[in-house]
Amino acid sequence: MAKEKINLRDELRSYKFEFDLLQQIPCTKQENKQYEKILKDGGTLPAGVHGYVYEGGEPSTTDFYTVYETDLTESEIREYLTYKQLSLIKTIKNCVLFFTVLTILGMIATFLIMMNAF
Repeated sequence: MAKEKINLRDELRSYKFEFDLLQQIPCTKQENKQYEKILKDGGTLPAGVHGYVYEGGEPSTTDFYTVYETDLTESEIREYLTYKQLSLIKTIKNCVLFFTVLTILGMIATFLIMMNAF
């Protein structure tokens, strides 16, 4: 249980980035220099331009990106996420199959070793 309030809009936005419904498009070197100059002069970044955030939480003053939002309809997003789920389920199925075959081969090898011991 959470001890503090969680901003669900931020969580939703992070999931959109994770599943590529929102994408960070890096700015070119020329644009980065232009935005860096704007910040040095005490200005603010244009709308839609963001600075990368380092691991310590400090925003970058030299590297910037824009956010690209797909123009998919609600039903297309739902369909995309359904296919993404199917892909992940297929991966899980393949992992389970691999470990099942590995276990069966181990059991057969153990049985053959036991038979040779007698």
